[in-house]
Order: sequence, then C-alpha cells, then structure tokens
Amino acid sequence: MPQHKVVNDDAEVSGQTVRSVVEGVGQFSSAYKQRALDVLDSHGLPEPQEDEWYPWQAYIDAFEELADTIGPKTVTKIGSEIPDLVDWPPTVDTVKEAMDALDEQYNATHRGDDIGYYDFEKTGDTGGVMESKNPYPSALDEGLLKATAEKFSDDGAFVRVEQTSDGEVTTFQISW
Repeated sequence: MPQHKVVNDDAEVSGQTVRSVVEGVGQFSSAYKQRALDVLDSHGLPEPQEDEWYPWQAYIDAFEELADTIGPKTVTKIGSEIPDLVDWPPTVDTVKEAMDALDEQYNATHRGDDIGYYDFEKTGDTGGVMESKNPYPSALDEGLLKATAEKFSDDGAFVRVEQTSDGEVTTFQISW
C-alpha cells in the first residue's frame, strides 16, 4: 500500500474516527480488533477515546500498517461500516443529500488546515461523481461511498462505485 501523508503536521482526527476502525475490524474477529489496538498503541495511540483528538499522521501510519495486514477488501469493508456510525442530520434522506453531507461529516471528525474534502456532483437521476481529497486509501472511500448510497437509496437498489482516477484527488463514478 502506498505511503499516505497528511498535508498539515498539526492536523488531528477525532477519537470517534479512530474507534471506528477498531470497531470495523472487530466485526471480523476479536483477534483483528486486538491487532488494531496493538497497531494503534505502537503508533502512540493507546486506547483511543471517542471524545478525544489525536495526531492525524500517527493515525494514518497506524491505519496503513493495519491495512497491509488485513488487505484492501477488508479496508473496503471497514469503509462500508462508517455510514452506520455517522450521526446523519435528520434532513438527509436521499443519496444526493447524503453524498453532499459527507464533506460536513468529514470536517466534523478531522481538523486542521488543508485537511481535504469530499465534493459530489449529481450527473443524472441515479448517478453522480464524487471527488475525494484525503490521505486515506481509495479502498476505504470506495466502501464508504457504496454503503452511503445503499443506506439512502430505494430499497433493493443496485449500487455501483467505480474509481475513475487516482492521485491527489480521487474520483469515483456512483450509480444507484
């Protein structure tokens, strides 16, 4: 997995976000959960608390080490767990509204200068393009976007997420 770097050394990530990875891998097994806690501890993030803030680069480094162990499919699965952990605004009830709200959710759990963004543009009745700029693996974003669209689409809608570019800004085509 490529090394990802946070642009701002003073940037922080919420304990809620750090805990979401622990809980995400914990869904697979208690051994994965313990491995996540051990990796976080080795990067100076012992026993993360939801209401605390932590150095974002330390978290990214820990996340990458963990991702190398568990593989990209599991990283995608972790991303798919995030929408169930988010406290969505009560006004969000469509895929477009949820995709638009992702940037606000991201900014609520990450802080500092130049932390990145999510920018969604609807391109049809059941499709759109999401640009994401952040230091997370694209596999995490893929799981996040697919599960968000599934959560807010009509029951039984088939959701497809395809990464169409990678780099400083990653682009995904989403249809539902």
